[in-house]
Amino acid sequence: MSERFRNKSALVVGASRGIGFAAARNIAAEGGSVAITGRNEEALTDAARLIKEETGTAVLPVVGHARRDEDRRATVETAVTEFGKLDVLVYTTATNISRNATALELDPEVMLKEYDLNVVAALEYTKLAYWSSMRDNGGSVVLLSSVAAFGNVRLAPYSMTKSALEVLRQHLADQLAPAVRVNSVAPGFVDTAFAEKLQRLPKEQVDASYPLGRQGNPEDVARAITFLASDEAEWITGTALVVDGGKSTQPYRHDLPHVELGSVLH
Repeated sequence: MSERFRNKSALVVGASRGIGFAAARNIAAEGGSVAITGRNEEALTDAARLIKEETGTAVLPVVGHARRDEDRRATVETAVTEFGKLDVLVYTTATNISRNATALELDPEVMLKEYDLNVVAALEYTKLAYWSSMRDNGGSVVLLSSVAAFGNVRLAPYSMTKSALEVLRQHLADQLAPAVRVNSVAPGFVDTAFAEKLQRLPKEQVDASYPLGRQGNPEDVARAITFLASDEAEWITGTALVVDGGKSTQPYRHDLPHVELGSVLH
C-alpha cells in the first residue's frame, strides 16, 4: 500500500457508509489523518471503528448535519484543531428524496431541500476549509457528482442539483487556484443503499447493461476520489472524472420504443 497521504489530513463528509466510507478508509490506509462526519452518531462511530480495524489508523468521528451551518463550522473547526491543518476535503453527502418523481410531479420544497444539501452545503464546506486552512496551506477538494449531471436518467431534481454542482466545481477550481485544486467524480449507479432505493430491475440485467459487464461498487469510485485528492493529481483541477463502467459511451438506441412517462431508466 502506498502512503500518498502521509503527513496530510482529510475531512470526508458523508462517510458513515457507501462511497464516503470507502474514500475515508482509503485515505486512512495510505497514511492520512482522517475526520469523518455524518448526522447518525451510531453509524458514524461504527464507521470509525471499522476503518481503524481495517487500516490500523484511528479516525476522528464528528457528528453533524451537513445542512446546518453551525454543524458545518463545528466540524471543520474540530478537524483543523485536531490535525493543525486540512489538506483534503471530500464531499459525498447527497439526497434524492424526490426519488423517481416526474418533472410534472416535483414539489418545490423538496427541490429546495435537495439543492440545499447537494449543492449549497458542498459550497459552504469548501468555503470553510479554504478560509480555515487551505488558503494558506493549499489543498484538494473532491466533490461527489453523478452521471445524472450530464444526461437524462429520469431523476429530474437530483440531476439538476448535480449539474449545478459541476458548474460550481468549475468556478471553484478557477477562483481557488493555485492554492486549491477542485475536482469532481461522477459515478454511474453503484451498489449502495442510495442506489438500491432507485433500481427496480434484476441485478443481472443491470450488470449486463454496462460495457464493462457489471455495476460499480463504492471502492471503484473511492479509488478515483483518492487519486484526485492525492498529489498524483497535482496538475489536475476543474475536472470531472466519470466512473461509470463505460455506460456513457453507449450510443442512442433507435430500436427500442420511447420509455413512457414515469418509467425508470435504471
